Amino acid sequence: MALTILLPAAAAAELPAAYSQASYYSIATTAYSRMLLFYDGVVPAANASRQYGLIDVTGNVVVDFQYDRLESTGGGYFIATKGDQMGVIDTSGNVVRPLSNCRIQMRNQIIAIADENGDYTYLTAELQPSTQEAYYGSSNSRVTIEGYNWVEQTEDGYYLAHGGSGTALLDANQQVVIPAGAYDSIHARCVTGGKTYYEASSGTQTCILDNTGTVIVPMGDYSYIGGVNSNGLVAASTVTRNDDGSISGFSSILYNLSGQEVTRWTDREVTTETYFRDLAFTLDGENYGTMDQNGNVLVPNQFSLLTTAGDLSKVVVGVDNPANEWSYLYGMYSADGAEIAAPIYSEFRILGGDYFRVSDGAHYGILNGSGSITVPLEYQALRVYTRDFIEAVNDQDGSKVITADNREVIPQSLDNLYVYNDQLTYSYHEYHYNTLTLSEDGYEGQVLPFRVRTGSGYETYYVDSKTGESLGSLPVLASNITSDGRFVYQDGASGLYGFGQLTSGSFPNPYAPASGAGSGAPSSGTPSSGAPSSQGQTAYATSYSILVDGQAVAFDAYALRDAGGNDTNYLKLRDVAYVLNGSEAQFNVGWDVAASAITIQTRTAYSTPNGSEMSTPFTGDQSYTANQSTVLVDGAETALEAITLTDASGSGYTYFKIRDLGQALGFDVTWDSAAGAIVIDTTRPYSGR
Repeated sequence: MALTILLPAAAAAELPAAYSQASYYSIATTAYSRMLLFYDGVVPAANASRQYGLIDVTGNVVVDFQYDRLESTGGGYFIATKGDQMGVIDTSGNVVRPLSNCRIQMRNQIIAIADENGDYTYLTAELQPSTQEAYYGSSNSRVTIEGYNWVEQTEDGYYLAHGGSGTALLDANQQVVIPAGAYDSIHARCVTGGKTYYEASSGTQTCILDNTGTVIVPMGDYSYIGGVNSNGLVAASTVTRNDDGSISGFSSILYNLSGQEVTRWTDREVTTETYFRDLAFTLDGENYGTMDQNGNVLVPNQFSLLTTAGDLSKVVVGVDNPANEWSYLYGMYSADGAEIAAPIYSEFRILGGDYFRVSDGAHYGILNGSGSITVPLEYQALRVYTRDFIEAVNDQDGSKVITADNREVIPQSLDNLYVYNDQLTYSYHEYHYNTLTLSEDGYEGQVLPFRVRTGSGYETYYVDSKTGESLGSLPVLASNITSDGRFVYQDGASGLYGFGQLTSGSFPNPYAPASGAGSGAPSSGTPSSGAPSSQGQTAYATSYSILVDGQAVAFDAYALRDAGGNDTNYLKLRDVAYVLNGSEAQFNVGWDVAASAITIQTRTAYSTPNGSEMSTPFTGDQSYTANQSTVLVDGAETALEAITLTDASGSGYTYFKIRDLGQALGFDVTWDSAAGAIVIDTTRPYSGR
């Protein structure tokens, strides 16, 4: 096939000297009023009358312009719409399903066809039979064991089976380890070394068991009962109080996995959690530090906050912020007690890979696990999508993209960077890099274009959507470049669309796609799930004061805003569980794999922390999707309103409406207009005020 170099006049006039030999091929002229993206060598295009057909890589018309819309299934077929009728055609235009008065939709790469009677047929993208569960991205199937109402599977393959006579623990072969009724309740407390440990209660007393039913911590009336830490130790503590409610003393015992007492203290509360290497402790309930099992102090007992730094070698510490009584100043210590970073930062967020985003109250930077600043504290915002793709915004609102170790991915722009969002093709949308792997026609693009404004005009830089690797710039705006280098672009002068194909020298980057390689179908490493229906909706980061039993807590809160600008506030479920732990409204959070359900157990200690508590890998306004998972509260399915925010690695963070949680879990939520604060009171039932 002979490829003719044919640049649009507007693009040709702007070509810099580096592109004088034309670094891409223009295969079709910019003659179309609209284009989607390639699949199997064809691209849907619309003529001047906005009627869609298919053209191939030579510009030849494969399917005449006759449809109101063509949507790729991603499996070699297109959903065709004409007036009120819908059908399916293949890449050659052959009618696979005749147009009729049906409704055809795609979700999660599954096609749902509703006929005139409202009966549904479900097919894969390749038109093979599928299911309603696959379409909705979840399964209602549960593990069923005769004699029990519902069953949840633990991480090591055991089962907690709930029935009318109580909860039983079953092994991986569904044989009874602990019969139902032996305890009032049993739930998973933690997972250490791949083994699940359980907290069981009878009346007001609790104990810790292993998965053989062996008692590790004997039954007792404890104010705190721990998880098993990495050294195989678990603590149980009691607290005594004066008549006015103030703490008068602590008593703590440390046990090993054989249930033997290792040591005890009568002057401190000792904490064991999976995210601490050693023991956390307090002498007064207000200041915290760490020590070894012999009581030797490691991190000094002088901090208002002590939490995970993402691995067992370090801890994040906090002191009260003298400038703001509702916040902390954060720093970091090694697990052995050496100060790594002094507690001077108003923010200390785990980014993973031993990097942390920090703030001095005015600017943001990045600090590594050795305490060295890798990105200077000179940016008004650091929008972290991945550690290799961080948008750094300066005080003049100019942006560039850097990595956590300050390597430049996209050069400095005179304004904020904008990405072309293919949900609304060729429109500029800010900050949505991590939501853009799916284009409007269902094709997964691998390369994303960003606009950079320089003193002489705009340039378009391209970034690999998976690795964050910069691929350099092109003189035209290309949309979602495919694996074989094809792209669609719009002529800025005429507003019309065309398409082209990159040559192997188009980008100065050695990882740039080579022309002619592959078929244009998505690579196996590209996600194939469809875009959620709520993509593009925004959850707004909020800064409301939140008081929990009179104490200010710095939640990462988000709000949904109605047409009148009124906020409905949401908190991350695990953050609430973490903060309310030990209160009258404490609850535990889990995941039922078989039921694809979030599980909440009320009046139960939060025993399943995963390190994400009070920390998220993003900041600022975020796109969200409606939570699709079932929510079980004490085993019963409950309609709690929730949204999911997703980080760049695909990990989801579920945020629940605060008032819904209060009503379902039994704590009060009110608004203090004088203080401008959301008030959570765990000592009162939900009032609805």
